[in-house]
Amino acid sequence: MPRETKAACGRPFFFLWWFAALALAALPGCKAIQSPERNFAPPAAHEPTPELTGVPEIAKALRTGGYVVYMRHGRTNRDEIELEAKSRETGRFSIDDCSTQRNLSAEGLAGVRAAGAGFKRFGPPVARFVSSRYCRVAQTARMFADQIEWSEFLTSEGPVVKSPERIAGVRALLATRPPAGMNHMLFTHQGIFFEATGLTVQEGWAVVLIPGNYRRVIARIAPEDWARLAAVR
Repeated sequence: MPRETKAACGRPFFFLWWFAALALAALPGCKAIQSPERNFAPPAAHEPTPELTGVPEIAKALRTGGYVVYMRHGRTNRDEIELEAKSRETGRFSIDDCSTQRNLSAEGLAGVRAAGAGFKRFGPPVARFVSSRYCRVAQTARMFADQIEWSEFLTSEGPVVKSPERIAGVRALLATRPPAGMNHMLFTHQGIFFEATGLTVQEGWAVVLIPGNYRRVIARIAPEDWARLAAVR
């Protein structure tokens, strides 16, 4: 559970929830429940280890092309998680109204601005920039690219995140091969990524994948890594 929710619900409720989750996960045929806290945590230990970890190797791979780069929006205001949920419950939520959503924090906005500047200096070949329409994602994407395609499949938060059609649409985007020598870049959320691939990604980070292959992670790129990649000649 997010820390804010734990505090609001009280520790006894949290521990009851945790033990219930463990008990259900132990039942035959039941999948382990992913704790909502994983939404902000580093990748789980069972996820594939990135094959490339050195900055020069990652820079060379992206300049060569052939990958899909899945990037999650920058850091957000955690205290707005409840605001977004209540916006949906009351029917106020609007994809075009940022005041009804969880938004980038001041730190997050500064982070994606710096990351985008580093990315532009790096200048890897990208054929398509595709983004969710949520405010926090759109703000992130605009720091990286001027021409962006808006995707309803990637606009998958809240109650639509488990929609089979959305999951299939995201998988199709992840499986689409870019033109020779190019990459594709997707800007979106954690929830739909986990549903589509079983992988996680932290706020502001990017995961480099081979199109259609979720069992291999080529690289994970931190926000500050884009400037380091740009320095590789």
